Amino acid sequence: MKPPPPAQPSDTVITEAATWCLRLHDDECTAQDHAAFEHWLQADPLHAFEYAKILEIWALSDQLPNHLASAKKLLTHPAPRKEGTLDS
Repeated sequence: MKPPPPAQPSDTVITEAATWCLRLHDDECTAQDHAAFEHWLQADPLHAFEYAKILEIWALSDQLPNHLASAKKLLTHPAPRKEGTLDS
């Protein structure tokens, strides 16, 4: 008899993991926040798996170049429209 396939993460679990990552990295994170996170983490093995994936992304983001001018341009200038897209 084959074991059941592993559960697939839902968008909700992925969003919750990302939210916890941001919350725990916030300077205003409290002991109550940490306790609530531990409760969430223990509630389902998928939570721990998805949180670990989010932490990998968080760590990788530190390796991205920090070019303030590029970031400002990306945030303030609209992307060029391509011929044949719905935006044009």
